[in-house]
Amino acid sequence: MGIDRRVFLGGAGAIIGCTLGGSSLAEAGTPRGGRTPITRKEWDAIIGSEGRADFTCIKATEATEGPFYYESSPLRRDITDRRPGEKLRLRISVGGVSMRGCYPLPGAIVDIWQTDPTGLYSNVGLDLQPVDTSGQFFLRGHQISDEKGYVEFDTVVPGWEIVAAAAPVLVARRTTHIHVKVFHERQLLTTQLFFPDPLIDQIYADMEPYKSHVRLTAPGLDRSYARIRNGDDRFFNEMAAKPMVVERINGVLTATAVLGLLAQGNRGFAPYFR
Repeated sequence: MGIDRRVFLGGAGAIIGCTLGGSSLAEAGTPRGGRTPITRKEWDAIIGSEGRADFTCIKATEATEGPFYYESSPLRRDITDRRPGEKLRLRISVGGVSMRGCYPLPGAIVDIWQTDPTGLYSNVGLDLQPVDTSGQFFLRGHQISDEKGYVEFDTVVPGWEIVAAAAPVLVARRTTHIHVKVFHERQLLTTQLFFPDPLIDQIYADMEPYKSHVRLTAPGLDRSYARIRNGDDRFFNEMAAKPMVVERINGVLTATAVLGLLAQGNRGFAPYFR
């Protein structure tokens, strides 16, 4: 069965892992699967990748993916599935960071997931959150970057979240954020995107359903807890993260992020995703 571009099934990581780790050379030095050794031309391209003056990025900071990632999400721009909340356009550019600068990475799979304004993830059961969303895919999706390394999603501003955790943490509270995985050839980036505190403070003060969810509880907790801001979030601090630039463009709240990956050339696995 081929991989359908509409649904990212099985995980790029599984394909990459099997291809790199499970292959061996056939008789007479011919690689299995028809793959050929790297050439001098390809090696020179890897080492000498040119930076672009009109494209600037730094290597993105890795972060935990959290417990709610699944290796299946629809290929789509609009991931809202009619969930309420402040509409958000998320613009992500993916670049390769080489010794000679930064340049756009076309063909990257950018997979995102987040909570809704009430702090719920899709496809999570009652042992982790108050509402069973098993089998649902709201606020999950992926796009494939264009020739400029660019993707765009239509979503909503996430809520903050809380979950019971094992000792010594016991209560894991998270500020408003969006999870991201980027797959490009041999590279995999897992990170998180954050929002400016003043923006989120205003949304929670003025807009439903955010206003009704400044305090949350979760299965395994004996009381509710108040929302936290970026400075109280463990992962925001560990990443030394900076909030995204968020502005209104033609009336639409728009967040922009540029993610740099350490580049390894252009000898990857794009045909698996065509």
